[in-house]
Amino acid sequence: MTDEQKEIYDQILAAVNQGSTGKTFLWKLLSAAIRCRGDIVLNVASSGIASLLLPGGRTAHSRFGIPLNPDEFSSCTIQPGTDQANLVKESSLIIWDQASMMGKHCSEALDRSLSDIVGKHANQPFGGKVIVFGGDFRQVIHVINGAVRAEIVLASLNSSYLWEHCKLLKLTKNMRLLSDGLSPEEAADLRDFSDCILKIGDGKLAEPNDVEAVINIPSEFLITDSENPIEAISTAIYGDTASLHEKKEAKFFQERAILCDEKIYLSADSIDPRDKGSNNNEALGPDFLNTIKVSGLPNHSLRL
Repeated sequence: MTDEQKEIYDQILAAVNQGSTGKTFLWKLLSAAIRCRGDIVLNVASSGIASLLLPGGRTAHSRFGIPLNPDEFSSCTIQPGTDQANLVKESSLIIWDQASMMGKHCSEALDRSLSDIVGKHANQPFGGKVIVFGGDFRQVIHVINGAVRAEIVLASLNSSYLWEHCKLLKLTKNMRLLSDGLSPEEAADLRDFSDCILKIGDGKLAEPNDVEAVINIPSEFLITDSENPIEAISTAIYGDTASLHEKKEAKFFQERAILCDEKIYLSADSIDPRDKGSNNNEALGPDFLNTIKVSGLPNHSLRL
């Protein structure tokens, strides 16, 4: 890239680099840049929720056919010569987000399968394919039922024979702290919270022992009102609920949410027998009534 190209590239990135831009933003940028050249990028993630954030994302298990309980001898179920195998073979880049959540046998199974499918670079990791692993070992790592710390570490991605072939690149800037919409007080609070999370991930908030560590959560992160917990949570997230209707900024509500169960409410799906002429409407069954969507009439299904 020439200096002129680099300058334009940086200016465009600066124009779109708003809000929380971390690993997911980088994966989207890489995907768009390579696909603009007419090449194929496969975006996968270790969980279904993470895959929804990626353009064309799927779980690694569904894309590559990774066994549910792989071991050191496992391979993927992709068969050479199939459409799925040809797609993987023609891809220029594979991005695997949240790879730290998966055990090392998952990536090793893909390594063995790609060596068979690609063929010409069978002596190289993943058959010579460029693989980008994304993740944070501070977050959820591979879970083994009843395992001790040493067993979990040995089963993690960075304990694989593939790890020595990986080039480690780090993203250290917290892009949320660089948002222009934060006041100095909000930025300071967010910085303190981010530092606390990092210390928990690094194991610096507790005295470790052989089995477990007790972490004391700072009081400012706790909601201590137990008499009316629902109201306490609402007040902590949205402030005074009495003046909530005065909030006009859409961003205020976009940045706040209380996770809860999805509720689905259905309308009555039968005709009132007291209605005059109802005997003439026997052809209007519930299935038909539930599909009616017209102005002034609520939909049959309401999701909250």
